[in-house]
Amino acid sequence: MHSIDEAIGVMPGWQLDLLQMSPGRLNYSLSLIQLGMIQIFRERADKMLLKRGLSWPGSLVLSFLVNAEGTAWLSGHEVDPDVCLMVDGQFLPEILTPRSLDLVYVAIDRNWLAAQLSLRGFDGLANYIRAYSSIAMWHAETAAFSRCLSGLLSETTCAGSASLNSIGSSAQDYVADILLNVITSARKVEVVSDTSNKLIIDKARRLMLRDCSHVPTVTKVAAHLGISRRHLQTCFNNSVGLPATEFIRAERLNMVRKALIQARREKRGAIIGDIAAQWGFWHLSRFAADYRDMFAELPSETLRPGENADVRSKMKNTSQIG
Repeated sequence: MHSIDEAIGVMPGWQLDLLQMSPGRLNYSLSLIQLGMIQIFRERADKMLLKRGLSWPGSLVLSFLVNAEGTAWLSGHEVDPDVCLMVDGQFLPEILTPRSLDLVYVAIDRNWLAAQLSLRGFDGLANYIRAYSSIAMWHAETAAFSRCLSGLLSETTCAGSASLNSIGSSAQDYVADILLNVITSARKVEVVSDTSNKLIIDKARRLMLRDCSHVPTVTKVAAHLGISRRHLQTCFNNSVGLPATEFIRAERLNMVRKALIQARREKRGAIIGDIAAQWGFWHLSRFAADYRDMFAELPSETLRPGENADVRSKMKNTSQIG
């Protein structure tokens, strides 16, 4: 299994931010195959993650659930496990994953995919893809499509890059046909946009993370937004399935972790207490306990250099193909 910060390094063209949102030692893996213009990823995690960032310009990302335990959230909506999600890769919407996840997702050029749909006589769907950022699609064959894509990725990963190169354009055409079948066989297609609850919690999060040297209480943030504390808590529960304080604390702990990892990579000295204070953690013993509960290690262990050398080597050898 691989740490999140190392896994992201094998995603060419992506700038992805993954935050661990549920406590415990995270087991995470990511594998990739590149087929011309198409990237296929398989991601496994046993903790809830908050995913945000962007893929390469002009890309469209389609996700296929292989297996999951718990609820995923996108734009304030609970994600139906039978849904294939299609989102704008250049401006990826935030998604909160289930507590256990096995997912295949595919990045492809949006305009090329829309043009292929038009060539097949699906101008309406092509225009839909060009016009909207996030789309949900329901159809009866979600599991079959997931198996096809995950099977292709497993086979090429086991066979190695030489086998993949021998497949050539036929593999790219095969995957493109799967994606076109997914879109054209959907029994229902809907645009996904932020709920009113999600818009409210995003305003609250900006206020609570704007100046972490003085993190306002949920009560004060609710008053600033002109709503009750109870209503703000309800917005969080209905948008991400977590209480406000728990969600914000997890975000801030992840920001500390990112800063410690950056200091480790740059081999520069860092004072843990100073970094913690920048993100609103003033009681250092309590912070260390919260950090250990969330990541199953102390801040000093995150900062210790050299501990991920074997992970880096393994990622280069097994996770990037093509």
